Amino acid sequence: MDISLLLVLILIIVPSSTLIHEIGHALAARMVQAESIVLSIGRGKHLLQFNFERLQLSIYAIFFMDGLTSSSRAKPYSKSELLWITALGPIFNGITALLLLIVLYLYPNDFIRLYFWYNIWLGIVNLIPFKYKDKHTDGYILYKLITEKLPPNLY
Repeated sequence: MDISLLLVLILIIVPSSTLIHEIGHALAARMVQAESIVLSIGRGKHLLQFNFERLQLSIYAIFFMDGLTSSSRAKPYSKSELLWITALGPIFNGITALLLLIVLYLYPNDFIRLYFWYNIWLGIVNLIPFKYKDKHTDGYILYKLITEKLPPNLY
């Protein structure tokens, strides 16, 4: 991998794929009538904030690291609603990868190939049930939802 492709990966592919993933969670939350949705991209110093109706989008200085979407409403979410909200992030990465595969077939190049594989990776890795300290994957939440009662501070 040459340096230009590495820079494209870090500065464009990673943050945009993370945004796609988090938009999946936000869209699902909106579909189940969330009253407040907060989508954050990055870590570090807060740079920008956009508000769209019930959605707040925050972008942080290290925008290529991390993403998080949280939502709330007065009526607690049902288990099926939480499953939907959690699953739609990786599903969006899968849909994006399928669309990129079509584009890659029509216009083969390293940028699209890398974008495709990163979305595959992001979707699959997020489905692996894993927790470390206060961070956890979507797969961990799905596992907890399916196998037991979800602790109130997990989602």
